[in-house]
Amino acid sequence: MAGKIFYAAMAAGAAFVAIGLASSIYSNVPIDVRLDNTLGPGKVDPITPNMNAGNTASITVSGASYEVEIKDPDGIIIAFERGNSTFAYDLTAQKGGEHTITVKNTGTSDVSIVGHTQTKSSPLAISGALMLAVTGIIVIGLGLRFRKH
Repeated sequence: MAGKIFYAAMAAGAAFVAIGLASSIYSNVPIDVRLDNTLGPGKVDPITPNMNAGNTASITVSGASYEVEIKDPDGIIIAFERGNSTFAYDLTAQKGGEHTITVKNTGTSDVSIVGHTQTKSSPLAISGALMLAVTGIIVIGLGLRFRKH
């Protein structure tokens, strides 16, 4: 019985370590995410992609009445538009960090948001992946106590 627990703990620990390390590496790789949404009257949609310098975002907002504000990681406004037809903007990040795209529906009918952005995980997600790897090391250590002598 102890031998089976040993091998199960070794396999589980190795899997945790492998998944945790792979996840921590992958969390730093920007991926393309769709921004399709319909905003009801009076609603706000804050979009916060965590971008590297050079990453891109493209957004098109259409509707009867809306406000769009795009800020860089330092909070500096890159673009602002109040509109009642269609607004399109292509963003190339000049610096890395969390950009903010806020769309407010200021009218009485729906506003459509279409586009995409490149984003990566937050630092909190990286710490979660590394905690999984540490858990795997602990499981391996506990499993070693069940090895046959």
